Amino acid sequence: MLSLSSKPLAAGLLLALLAQCTLKSADAFAVSSSQSPKRKQITNQGKAAGGFAKQNDSVPITHTADTSPSTQNLLNFLLQWNSEGLGASDSGTEVGFDTTNNIRGLYATKSFKKGEILCKIPSDVALALTDPSTASGEQESVVDGGVNFLEWYVNKADARGMWSAYLDTLPTRDAYFDPTPDFYYDAEIDELELPMIVKAAKERKQQISELSQSKNIPFDELQFATWLVASRSFTIKISVDDSKLVREGAVSTTDKAIRVLLPYLDMINHSSDNANAELHLVDPEKDDAWFAIRATRPIKAGKEITISYGASGVETSAGLLMNYGFVPDENKIDAMFMKKGGDDCIASLDGWKTTLEEDEALMAAAAGNMLNVLKLRMKLKKAYPSD
Repeated sequence: MLSLSSKPLAAGLLLALLAQCTLKSADAFAVSSSQSPKRKQITNQGKAAGGFAKQNDSVPITHTADTSPSTQNLLNFLLQWNSEGLGASDSGTEVGFDTTNNIRGLYATKSFKKGEILCKIPSDVALALTDPSTASGEQESVVDGGVNFLEWYVNKADARGMWSAYLDTLPTRDAYFDPTPDFYYDAEIDELELPMIVKAAKERKQQISELSQSKNIPFDELQFATWLVASRSFTIKISVDDSKLVREGAVSTTDKAIRVLLPYLDMINHSSDNANAELHLVDPEKDDAWFAIRATRPIKAGKEITISYGASGVETSAGLLMNYGFVPDENKIDAMFMKKGGDDCIASLDGWKTTLEEDEALMAAAAGNMLNVLKLRMKLKKAYPSD
């Protein structure tokens, strides 16, 4: 196993902080102890005590395994840290490409029951994008996270070498890149019309511009780093005991929001309405805390593993476009969002400058960013309550 002393400061502080914290909540995370009676023990062969469904309990294979050198290097790196459930065909999960659209994702290589751990990585290999020693209860912006990502991991030779197996698997502008609205021209952003996303996209572009100048980082470099952080990081919200603040025998706590990158686990794709797994933090109070993927319902061998992105695993289509660069085909939460309304919404179908039918006609000739602009407009218009 690699020495903890070789880890960058921020990642090492994360491990120390988890050992003294109480988990409050986490974006799309559940939490448990390794002693929980609901969690089956995983053997060295990757099989759960009590057995699985029959071996032929599988679905047709719809993916091809990712055997690229970069992915294999990542697997070898994580296995050095005693990660479980990844890599080999019988381990539990593997990275693969959908045979219909070539999208990369994570697939089950054997069947799992509801509640079982599919795979896990130790907190040692989680890359902190927030310095836990200075973090507060307010989450730093993704632009701040982009600055930290560049300064702590990319632009330092020793850190870059330490984390190269992971960094080399991250998307580039030429691969696995779905631009978020802050990459759009201002005119394209305005075409989104929805006040919340128009405002957020322009504010993010402005913050990137300001920090790129103050930190002497090229705009394009920080913009892409910000996209990586927005689309691939997770935020853990924790309460940390503060031994310096003791009142009548009670220990005060400080709330902190810590943003992290999770190698391998961040390759899992999203499903708004049919996710079959969740991100899970095991034993956060111990030195050997784990980030894991747990089945939320039975998963057959060959099935793609999906989670729900966003805070608490719930995100509107507008939020998914803003932070991940895509508009889902289905999303039940949109109807609740449009019904609730508010200043950041549009009160009725009459508030849009085009009708649904006009957008559908425009879609036939649309290209580039306008495809997602129109897709979001149509999606939200269909989500208005009929009564």
